[in-house]
Formats: sequence, structure tokens, C-alpha cells
Amino acid sequence: MKKTIYQSVFITAILFSFLITGNSGKIFADTLLVEKVVPQFIGSKTASGTNNARTPFAVCLQITGLLPNTAYDVQIGIGLITDAVTSFGAGNVWNRNRNAFTGQRDTLAFTTDGNGDSGPFWSFIQPTGNGSRFDAGQVHNLRIGYTITGGSISGNPAFIGSKQITALDIPATARTVTAADDGAFIKGTGFINESGKYVLLYNNVSGSGNPVYSYQTRNSTATNTTQSDLPVSVNDVFLQSGTSAAGDFAAIVPIGANNSNGIRRIEFRNADYSLFSSYTDADGIFPNGTNTKTLLRREVGIINIFSTLNLKSYIEGLYDNVNNIMTSDTAIIELRNNISPFNLIDQSKDILDANGNGSFNFNNTSNGTPYYILVNHRNSINTWSATAVSFSSGLMNYDFSDASTKAYGNNLTLKGSKYCIYSGDVNKDETVDASDISSIDNDANNSVSGYVNTDLTGDDFVDAQDLSVVDNNATLGVSTVAP
Repeated sequence: MKKTIYQSVFITAILFSFLITGNSGKIFADTLLVEKVVPQFIGSKTASGTNNARTPFAVCLQITGLLPNTAYDVQIGIGLITDAVTSFGAGNVWNRNRNAFTGQRDTLAFTTDGNGDSGPFWSFIQPTGNGSRFDAGQVHNLRIGYTITGGSISGNPAFIGSKQITALDIPATARTVTAADDGAFIKGTGFINESGKYVLLYNNVSGSGNPVYSYQTRNSTATNTTQSDLPVSVNDVFLQSGTSAAGDFAAIVPIGANNSNGIRRIEFRNADYSLFSSYTDADGIFPNGTNTKTLLRREVGIINIFSTLNLKSYIEGLYDNVNNIMTSDTAIIELRNNISPFNLIDQSKDILDANGNGSFNFNNTSNGTPYYILVNHRNSINTWSATAVSFSSGLMNYDFSDASTKAYGNNLTLKGSKYCIYSGDVNKDETVDASDISSIDNDANNSVSGYVNTDLTGDDFVDAQDLSVVDNNATLGVSTVAP
């Protein structure tokens, strides 16, 4: 999967010009609306007049031609494309004053600049149990009005959006017999750096056209009410509680013929609409193995940007073979190309715990591609895996401790019943020699203590025990053995 960070973005938008009447705060007759972000799909209601599967979504809009330096409220509804142009439709908007999905008015939605431009602003909308709208297969558009904050909004929309929003059949009990309008769910997890960003899912790698779905990554501005008909993992994301965490997001996507590409791009945007980051996947099959092209109705497809290596490795100096426990410490795991010159592909830093276990996440890997594993510990010999190994469904397990043959060149030492990585390479020159002995000897003579590289045993003291380890390994001529 590829990730890109952006400093700036150029925006191409379609402008819609209308003759506005009856909306307070208009300055020009051809006030313009830009529909920057409107999703193609939302979830349908669960029954006629009932919706226990309300799936909120986000839109990003911009209005120009208003009064300069003025605060505005907006009214946003969702109407059927067949509704009269005088109708605001239905749906609830996240009200910033009430901190809830209620009504259609978004207070203090934006303040215009000196040119009367709102700039990009985001609103959150919740489909309701409206008797006429939000059923599976129904097609909708946005209905938008505005006024100076605290003023009255006309009974007619100022703008009728041109972008269409289709409701997908997601309830436990299907709303229609056809599969053509069926939908599934996506739960994204692990996007901690994108917490609070607006997330847009696309069915192409370039991000062209309208997103399949758009909302906000936890932690988000809006919090949904609990929905008994949503899968628990999806409901929890919208609730910002339970099984969800910061960096998670939920989405609704079509299935079958309406989703032949799957999800191929995930964008994260800032509040000003600039692009923060994006992840692309050319085949719609993500590193953790989720195939977004083959999701079934109501299935929750998990998208994790990371591939995870579950590693077991003991460090010689830190491992107490009598009590079968290791002093935990940080290690850097490198993934290397399996072809000379064995270039670095990705690396991850985490802790090897008392049992030698650590989970290391990578975001630049592919399933089925072989990589050498290199264990890099602060005062130990860099140790390579015996062979190149691959991720399957975004997961790999590797244990260095159960056989010397797990390391390239059998470069492990047996301590008790565990094969361990050699300690003593204090200066990290890939060999244990006189220079390492000298460093430890000097620190021992000076009674150095604390978390220092010359403390091989992890007891926070540099002493004779550390000298014993380094002296033995220097005598053996221990060094890195690499492909």
C-alpha cells in the first residue's frame, strides 16, 4: 500500500449559479455553491418510517457571493431527486450549539472572508426514518439554504445540489428483493495519524469523481446515537465508544456489480479541504487481506493499513534462562529485499516483552512478497532470518528462539532451552571485539548505571556480568552473518 503526505492541493470544482431570493445575507444575484465533497452512497432506513441503522455522512461545501466577514447558519436537507425544488427534504444535521443530530440547521457553519467567500466548510448529516425518503435504491440530492447567523432561512432551498446520493440496502432485514442496491460496511482501523481528519473512500487510485463515502475519522466532531440494526463494530465507531478507538472510521459501500473495483484510494483531508494523506491499493485488496471487491451484504470489511509481524526473539544478555524471563527492551525490526543488495523496504520499532514477544507494524509491504527479517537491538548483533518470508492476509509470525536454523548462518546462541541473539555489539559495527570490551570495561570501572548500551544484562549497572558476556562473544569472534 502506498501512502502520500500532501502540503497543498489544487481544487477543480463545478460551480452552480442560481438566482437567489428570500435568503438573508445574499450580496450578489449569482451566489455560487461548490459541492466539493458529496458521497455517492449512504445507508438506507430499516423500515417505512423507521431507521435503526442511521449512517451519518459528511459533505464539504463552499458558497461565494455572500456578505464579507459575516457569520452564517446553513440549512441542509436531503431530498429525492424527484422532490419539488421548494422542498428541503429530510434528515438531521449535526448542530454545533446543541451538540447533537437534530433538525436541519447548522449554526455558525462558517464566517466569510473579506470577499464574501465561505471557504470550504463541512457538515454532518444523518439519514432519518422519513416515510418518503432513504429507502434502499432511492436517489437523493442536497437541499441548501443559508442566512446570517440568527436570521430566518427561506422556506425554499437556495441551492439544489447536482450530485446524487443513493441509499444502499444495509438493514438486517432487506428492504428490497434485488441485490442491485445492496450495501456492505468498511471499518478502517489503525489510522492514528489521521485521527480527526475527514476520510473519503474512492473506487479508483487517482481520487477522481465523487467519493463512495465520506465522514470523519475518530475522534470526530459528531457522535451518532446508538443504532440497534448496525453491526456492533460499525455502530461503535459512529458512537465513538466500545470496540472503536482513535484512528478508526466506518463507511458504507456498494457490493457486486456496483463495486467491481472495490476501494482503491482512501483520502484524509484537513478542515480547509487540503489533502493531509492518502493510501492507495491498486487491486482493492488491502494488506490485511480484505478484498473490498467481494464483500457480501452487511459484511464488515476491515481495512488495516499495516501488515503485522508477530516476532519472538530473545536477547542473550537480557534473558534469564533460570527463571525463563527476559528484561523487556526496544528493538527495531527491518524488512529487507530478498535480492542483493537487500535494500531496506520498511522498519518498525516496538518492545520485545518478558517472553521475547513483540508485534511490529509495517505500511509498505505486500502480501506474498518475500522479505528478510533483520533484528536490530541496541547492543546486540544484527541478526537476519534464515530465509525470506512473506505476509499472508497482512500477518506474519516468526520465532527466532526455537532453532538455530531460524537465523541466517545459524547465528544464534543457545542459552538454556532458548536460542538467543548474541549480545555485546555496543558500538553497532556488526562485530563483538576489543572496542566493545573497552567500552564496557571503562563504564564498569566508572560504576556507570542506568539505561546505557554498555549494560548488556539490563540490571541498570555496568559490571563484571556485562564484561563476561562481551568477553566470551569477542573470543568467539561473533559478528553479523548476512545474505
